[in-house]
Amino acid sequence: AAFAPGLVVNSLNETNVSWRIGAEWTPRERTLLYANVSKGYKAGGFPSLGATAASQYLPATQESVVAYEAGFKTTTTDRKLHLDGALFYYDYQDKQILGRVLDPLFGPLLQMINVPKSRVTGAELQASWFPVEGLSVTAGGSYVDSEVLDGFVNYNPDGVLANLGGEAFPNTPKWQFVADVNYRWPINESLSGFVGGGVTHQDKTNSQLGELPSLNVKAYSLVDLRAGVESQTGTWRLSAWSRNVGDAYYWTAANRNLDTTVRFTGRPATYGVSLSYRFQ
Repeated sequence: AAFAPGLVVNSLNETNVSWRIGAEWTPRERTLLYANVSKGYKAGGFPSLGATAASQYLPATQESVVAYEAGFKTTTTDRKLHLDGALFYYDYQDKQILGRVLDPLFGPLLQMINVPKSRVTGAELQASWFPVEGLSVTAGGSYVDSEVLDGFVNYNPDGVLANLGGEAFPNTPKWQFVADVNYRWPINESLSGFVGGGVTHQDKTNSQLGELPSLNVKAYSLVDLRAGVESQTGTWRLSAWSRNVGDAYYWTAANRNLDTTVRFTGRPATYGVSLSYRFQ
């Protein structure tokens, strides 16, 4: 506290009991309904940073969550379509989130902090379709609505004390989608050909509490393609592929540290050839 050099000695002794209750029901063949309620914990820990005051080494205590989930799994009688879906609600206590601590010399520094109350409401759906022999189509999507509750107050990346209640969790986009199509056909008795592609989409988000515009992460979509040949036995495979074929410019996260803002860009259009062999 007096800014004299010294050794900080501290300990964190915590205990908890996790539990889970679930129920399943099969109303008809190839259909499963389920519901679960569980409580889990994430261990607390001490920050690793170059502090100028002992108070900056206070630990983040363990977080807990009560998770409610209900969903279904079903397959059509001809086994050509499979569907999975779920609804979930997570009630967090003392959730660990990367926040800020105000350093007397360097200003706002990153530190793992506890948010007293927060929650997540969401849904997810995944489908796998096999309309004809050799063709597979898979698609999935998720919706996640996260929120910091009870008017939680902390420093934003500019070092300004702010009410962060109502904000979403950092790096938590509301919508995410993924889809993939693959077609495989026999060329001769020993070889098969394949061609396919995939699309991924991520909604916009923000990388730190405080939601400064400079830390926004824009929504982006990526397209990947592939084609090749493989042995009928699956022993070897040769493929040519391309990722982010539209050469979309995007970034995956952003960071503000002292007076420097950095965005982490995603990979540009990338092309390659892969050869794999499975030893038996």
